[in-house]
Amino acid sequence: MSQPSRSTALIDRLKGTAKKAAGAVLGNEDLEREGELHQAKAGLTVDAAKLEEEAQREQEEAAVTARKREIEVERHRLEAEELAEKREREIAVEKAAAEREVKAEAQRKERIAEQQAAAEQDALARKQQAAARELTEEQQEAARIEAAAARAKETAQALDEITEEKA
Repeated sequence: MSQPSRSTALIDRLKGTAKKAAGAVLGNEDLEREGELHQAKAGLTVDAAKLEEEAQREQEEAAVTARKREIEVERHRLEAEELAEKREREIAVEKAAAEREVKAEAQRKERIAEQQAAAEQDALARKQQAAARELTEEQQEAARIEAAAARAKETAQALDEITEEKA
Protein backbone atom coordinates (compact mmCIF):
# COMPACT_ATOMS: atom_id res chain seq x y z
CA MET A 1 0.00 0.00 0.00
CA SER A 2 1.37 3.42 -0.95
CA GLN A 3 2.35 6.00 1.66
CA PRO A 4 -0.30 8.65 0.67
CA SER A 5 -3.08 6.04 0.84
CA ARG A 6 -1.94 4.92 4.31
CA SER A 7 -1.83 8.48 5.54
CA THR A 8 -5.28 9.29 4.14
CA ALA A 9 -6.74 6.06 5.57
CA LEU A 10 -5.18 6.73 9.00
CA ILE A 11 -6.49 10.32 9.03
CA ASP A 12 -9.98 9.15 7.99
CA ARG A 13 -9.92 6.41 10.65
CA LEU A 14 -8.86 8.93 13.34
CA LYS A 15 -11.51 11.43 12.19
CA GLY A 16 -14.09 8.68 12.18
CA THR A 17 -13.16 7.48 15.67
CA ALA A 18 -13.15 11.04 17.02
CA LYS A 19 -16.49 11.96 15.40
CA LYS A 20 -18.08 8.69 16.46
CA ALA A 21 -16.91 9.13 20.05
CA ALA A 22 -17.98 12.80 20.04
CA GLY A 23 -21.38 11.87 18.61
CA ALA A 24 -21.85 9.15 21.24
CA VAL A 25 -20.81 11.51 24.08
CA LEU A 26 -22.92 14.38 22.75
CA GLY A 27 -25.81 12.13 21.75
CA ASN A 28 -25.51 13.43 18.17
CA GLU A 29 -26.43 10.52 15.91
CA ASP A 30 -25.50 12.44 12.73
CA LEU A 31 -22.02 13.07 14.05
CA GLU A 32 -21.78 9.45 15.13
CA ARG A 33 -22.87 8.26 11.60
CA GLU A 34 -20.40 10.67 10.02
CA GLY A 35 -17.68 9.10 12.19
CA GLU A 36 -18.75 5.63 11.00
CA LEU A 37 -18.65 6.87 7.38
CA HIS A 38 -15.09 8.16 7.87
CA GLN A 39 -14.08 4.79 9.32
CA ALA A 40 -15.76 2.98 6.38
CA LYS A 41 -14.01 5.34 3.96
CA ALA A 42 -10.70 4.52 5.65
CA GLY A 43 -11.42 0.81 5.26
CA LEU A 44 -12.34 1.27 1.59
CA THR A 45 -9.21 3.33 1.00
CA VAL A 46 -7.11 0.54 2.51
CA ASP A 47 -8.98 -2.07 0.42
CA ALA A 48 -8.58 0.06 -2.74
CA ALA A 49 -4.86 0.47 -2.07
CA LYS A 50 -4.50 -3.28 -1.54
CA LEU A 51 -6.42 -3.97 -4.75
CA GLU A 52 -4.27 -1.43 -6.59
CA GLU A 53 -1.10 -3.07 -5.25
CA GLU A 54 -2.43 -6.50 -6.23
CA ALA A 55 -3.32 -5.23 -9.72
CA GLN A 56 0.15 -3.72 -10.04
CA ARG A 57 1.75 -6.99 -8.92
CA GLU A 58 -0.41 -8.98 -11.37
CA GLN A 59 0.48 -6.53 -14.13
CA GLU A 60 4.17 -6.96 -13.33
CA GLU A 61 3.74 -10.76 -13.28
CA ALA A 62 1.92 -10.57 -16.62
CA ALA A 63 4.78 -8.50 -18.03
CA VAL A 64 7.29 -11.06 -16.73
CA THR A 65 5.21 -13.91 -18.19
CA ALA A 66 4.94 -12.07 -21.51
CA ARG A 67 8.70 -11.50 -21.53
CA LYS A 68 9.29 -15.18 -20.73
CA ARG A 69 7.05 -16.11 -23.65
CA GLU A 70 8.90 -13.69 -25.92
CA ILE A 71 12.19 -15.22 -24.82
CA GLU A 72 10.81 -18.73 -25.41
CA VAL A 73 9.58 -17.76 -28.89
CA GLU A 74 12.96 -16.20 -29.65
CA ARG A 75 14.73 -19.33 -28.37
CA HIS A 76 12.56 -21.50 -30.64
CA ARG A 77 13.25 -19.19 -33.57
CA LEU A 78 16.99 -19.34 -32.91
CA GLU A 79 16.84 -23.13 -32.59
CA ALA A 80 14.96 -23.33 -35.88
CA GLU A 81 17.53 -21.06 -37.56
CA GLU A 82 20.37 -23.09 -36.10
CA LEU A 83 18.73 -26.31 -37.28
CA ALA A 84 18.22 -24.84 -40.75
CA GLU A 85 21.86 -23.70 -40.89
CA LYS A 86 23.01 -27.12 -39.71
CA ARG A 87 20.92 -28.79 -42.41
CA GLU A 88 22.33 -26.39 -45.02
CA ARG A 89 25.86 -27.32 -43.91
CA GLU A 90 24.96 -31.02 -44.09
CA ILE A 91 23.53 -30.53 -47.57
CA ALA A 92 26.68 -28.67 -48.63
CA VAL A 93 28.84 -31.51 -47.27
CA GLU A 94 26.66 -34.11 -49.01
CA LYS A 95 26.79 -32.12 -52.25
CA ALA A 96 30.58 -31.82 -52.04
CA ALA A 97 30.85 -35.57 -51.38
CA ALA A 98 28.57 -36.31 -54.34
CA GLU A 99 30.62 -33.98 -56.54
CA ARG A 100 33.82 -35.73 -55.43
CA GLU A 101 32.23 -39.09 -56.22
CA VAL A 102 31.15 -37.90 -59.66
CA LYS A 103 34.62 -36.47 -60.31
CA ALA A 104 36.31 -39.68 -59.10
CA GLU A 105 33.97 -41.77 -61.29
CA ALA A 106 34.71 -39.54 -64.28
CA GLN A 107 38.45 -39.86 -63.63
CA ARG A 108 38.11 -43.63 -63.26
CA LYS A 109 36.21 -43.85 -66.55
CA GLU A 110 38.79 -41.59 -68.19
CA ARG A 111 41.62 -43.84 -66.95
CA ILE A 112 39.77 -46.90 -68.26
CA ALA A 113 39.24 -45.17 -71.63
CA GLU A 114 42.92 -44.16 -71.73
CA GLN A 115 43.95 -47.73 -70.84
CA GLN A 116 41.67 -49.12 -73.56
CA ALA A 117 43.03 -46.62 -76.08
CA ALA A 118 46.60 -47.54 -75.07
CA ALA A 119 45.76 -51.24 -75.36
CA GLU A 120 44.20 -50.65 -78.78
CA GLN A 121 47.28 -48.67 -79.85
CA ASP A 122 49.53 -51.49 -78.59
CA ALA A 123 47.44 -54.05 -80.48
CA LEU A 124 47.56 -51.90 -83.61
CA ALA A 125 51.33 -51.45 -83.26
CA ARG A 126 51.73 -55.24 -82.88
CA LYS A 127 49.55 -55.78 -85.96
CA GLN A 128 51.60 -53.21 -87.87
CA GLN A 129 54.83 -54.90 -86.76
CA ALA A 130 53.41 -58.30 -87.73
CA ALA A 131 52.29 -56.91 -91.09
CA ALA A 132 55.73 -55.34 -91.60
CA ARG A 133 57.42 -58.69 -90.75
CA GLU A 134 55.02 -60.49 -93.08
CA LEU A 135 55.76 -57.97 -95.83
CA THR A 136 59.48 -58.34 -95.26
CA GLU A 137 59.20 -62.13 -95.32
CA GLU A 138 57.07 -61.97 -98.47
CA GLN A 139 59.53 -59.58 -100.08
CA GLN A 140 62.39 -61.89 -99.11
CA GLU A 141 60.44 -64.87 -100.47
CA ALA A 142 59.70 -62.91 -103.66
CA ALA A 143 63.39 -62.01 -103.94
CA ARG A 144 64.34 -65.73 -103.47
CA ILE A 145 61.79 -66.74 -106.06
CA GLU A 146 63.04 -64.06 -108.45
CA ALA A 147 66.62 -65.15 -107.82
CA ALA A 148 65.61 -68.78 -108.39
CA ALA A 149 63.70 -67.74 -111.51
CA ALA A 150 66.71 -65.78 -112.76
CA ARG A 151 68.96 -68.84 -112.13
CA ALA A 152 66.41 -71.06 -113.83
CA LYS A 153 66.33 -68.64 -116.76
CA GLU A 154 70.11 -68.59 -116.97
CA THR A 155 70.16 -72.34 -116.77
CA ALA A 156 67.53 -72.51 -119.48
CA GLN A 157 69.47 -70.12 -121.67
CA ALA A 158 72.64 -72.04 -121.06
CA LEU A 159 70.86 -75.23 -122.00
CA ASP A 160 69.41 -73.57 -125.06
CA GLU A 161 72.86 -72.46 -126.10
CA ILE A 162 74.25 -75.95 -125.58
CA THR A 163 71.39 -77.43 -127.52
CA GLU A 164 71.90 -75.01 -130.36
CA GLU A 165 75.57 -75.76 -130.51
CA LYS A 166 74.88 -79.41 -130.77
CA ALA A 167 72.33 -78.96 -133.32
